[in-house]
Amino acid sequence: MFNKLKIIYLSSVICFSSLANAAELDLKNISSISFNSLPVNEKSLSEDEYIDFIRSHIFSQPEYAFALAGENEKKYLLTSAVRSRFPTISGSIINDEVLDRNVDDFTSIRKRQDDSFDAVAEIRQPIYTGGRISSEISLARIERNNSIVKKRSILSDLIVTSNEIFLTASIYQYVNDHAQKLIASILPFKEKMKRRVESGTIDPAEYAIFLTRLNKLQSTIYMIEARAKTNIARFENFFKTKYTYMGFPKVSIFLDNQLNSRNSFELDIKKNDYLVSIENVKITRSDYLPQLGLKARYTEYDVNKNSTDNDIRGGIYLSMPIFNFGKGWADIQAKKARSRASKFEIDIEEKISDNKKNEFLTIIESSNKAVIKLKDALNDTKKQRNILEERILLTGFSPVSLLDVADNELAQLRLLLETEFDLLEGYYNILRHNQLLINKMKISL
Repeated sequence: MFNKLKIIYLSSVICFSSLANAAELDLKNISSISFNSLPVNEKSLSEDEYIDFIRSHIFSQPEYAFALAGENEKKYLLTSAVRSRFPTISGSIINDEVLDRNVDDFTSIRKRQDDSFDAVAEIRQPIYTGGRISSEISLARIERNNSIVKKRSILSDLIVTSNEIFLTASIYQYVNDHAQKLIASILPFKEKMKRRVESGTIDPAEYAIFLTRLNKLQSTIYMIEARAKTNIARFENFFKTKYTYMGFPKVSIFLDNQLNSRNSFELDIKKNDYLVSIENVKITRSDYLPQLGLKARYTEYDVNKNSTDNDIRGGIYLSMPIFNFGKGWADIQAKKARSRASKFEIDIEEKISDNKKNEFLTIIESSNKAVIKLKDALNDTKKQRNILEERILLTGFSPVSLLDVADNELAQLRLLLETEFDLLEGYYNILRHNQLLINKMKISL
């Protein structure tokens, strides 16, 4: 979508963008409607129709299914972490077959029975784990919240991608249709020029110039036709439906300075990653703190022999590492270093976020101003072409200049539509950046 025309546009229309810096732009006066530069009688989609079309296709995309699966995973991990506070009940069967024995049956106080087949049921209730359970619950809750942010981010990305695919297909189809009509109106002049050369009315060199310009225009049109087919194929692959030209969406565009106070998805994700790193430090530290709890065990002896022997035992269990040659200290310091790095990543993302926000706002403001000028330029070129056609038909004026005007008309039409595209894409990008695009598309999660 961005090509040489875009470079010309950016250099000529938004030259003031080099002055943009970390300072926020004034958005109070930015209010527009997308693709409002096209003639009133052109086929178009209302905003609600466009939203319904986008919304009906994004939930079937595999990216959204992947994000939903990730969210479900974090939800169940949180449930698992919370239930770690509850006691654990386990059962086991102990089947000991003596392979070799060296025990005095008369004087030894050790077990004299050769074999055993016992059933054991045990319950363990942790009391103090060095804060591990609480930290694991906090970590799971943060990751659960992060999965929701990531799901919304992916959904917003799908909306932006859907918009880009829809508009590029529509733009090139529209330009291609206009180009075909344009070349159809010009081709008859080729035969007229040939007859004039044969009759000696015009110089053959002028006819050669005409053919050269005509070939150049036709090459441009072939390129536009190829781009149209490529983007239509991309449309059909993404939306899983046959492409039909539905017109351009009329989306209301309104921005105000409230956008400046909202975080991006990426910034919220980085902040959650930092909170996760803090909890990981606590979890690592808990591995080198005392572990205290209660346990009780019921044993049924020799269940294979219908024995009635059993006992119940219980008590407190306590474990505490004493010396590990500095391994614990090294593990904790490594986690702390990772946590500090995560904090720096927040600062980096804040800088990136501000730059992106200003970039999007600059594109919106520039495109909004440029559309009016480009529309006027296109209309003037169309009028010039009509005048030339009438002059050629009435006076035998050379059609060489008509080809130049037609070529300019196609370039200006593409540039106008691409600028309209930039305006709407920039608007959706800034809404996505500020986590407002889902609300704009009337999607409830």
